[in-house]
Amino acid sequence: MSPKSNWPGHTPLPKGLAAPARRALAHEGIETLEQLAEFGELETSKLHGLGPVAIAQLEDAMEESGISFPR
Repeated sequence: MSPKSNWPGHTPLPKGLAAPARRALAHEGIETLEQLAEFGELETSKLHGLGPVAIAQLEDAMEESGISFPR
């Protein structure tokens, strides 16, 4: 379960996310789930270092926090 932030707009990435995925997101300046949602689902899926397991972890964390990619 992903920790929830006390500050709206600052929901951290899940703790169990693998290092390559964290590095890929950091390279794009993504530090929160809100930033990830703004970055976009298609762009996220294209990042080198984000495989199916990392994508699933991020989607689960977003769902738990009530955050989603824009449709």
